[in-house]
Amino acid sequence: MISFNWVIVLPANLTAEKFDKWYLGIHTEYAKVAHKIVRYSINRRVAQQPAVAHGEFFRIAQEYWEDWDSMVACWNHPTGHALLGDGLVNMGLDPGTLPGIALTEHTQFDVASPAQFSTFRRGYRARPDGTITKLIAFGMANDRAGIKKWYADRFADLGRHDLVREHVFGTTVGRTIEIGYLGALPNADMVSYDWNLELWFDSSADAHAYLASEPFGAMFAQLRGVSSNTLAGLFRGQEMLMLNTALPHRDD
Repeated sequence: MISFNWVIVLPANLTAEKFDKWYLGIHTEYAKVAHKIVRYSINRRVAQQPAVAHGEFFRIAQEYWEDWDSMVACWNHPTGHALLGDGLVNMGLDPGTLPGIALTEHTQFDVASPAQFSTFRRGYRARPDGTITKLIAFGMANDRAGIKKWYADRFADLGRHDLVREHVFGTTVGRTIEIGYLGALPNADMVSYDWNLELWFDSSADAHAYLASEPFGAMFAQLRGVSSNTLAGLFRGQEMLMLNTALPHRDD
């Protein structure tokens, strides 16, 4: 899948409450019906951030399509235009509000105890409200072509730790979405990150315990050492959309 990650900074003219009233009440409804979208996750920073957190961020929006062509088709479809237009008139699409994006393909690494999802509650089972805690990080790689293998060779086994519920590392597709005759994403004023990292936890307490550990600190220092312009934070994430593709029946 192709993931479109928006780094969102709270607009200077809006309070968090006013922003979320619009974002949760209106904008997410546009996103959920975006053309060919297969997953949509919204994430808001938690108040208590770990020591590894750095950079400016308020929310991270994550949108997923099956492939590149499907994503491009969305942003050139009336639903994509409506989504961009709603963002433009309510928060702006300038680098002060949307300083960076990541267009990435993901590697999902094995974890010992994966997050459990409830189709009835439409959320994660560990919390009554169905949300989950995520570390989300982005960066520019000193070696863009080699960062995927470099990371996998060193850190593919992070999910062996019993607190880690999901482990994903995405790397850039290195392309620009052409929108209409004049639009493009990323635009010239946006950072387009080379990689993004996600680690999921059942609770913020579990996340803080793991992220404060020496093994994680050493790992993250190495990742930052081969990168520049990095950003990292702890978020509470909510799935807004789930589409399942039926699989052939198996008896085993």
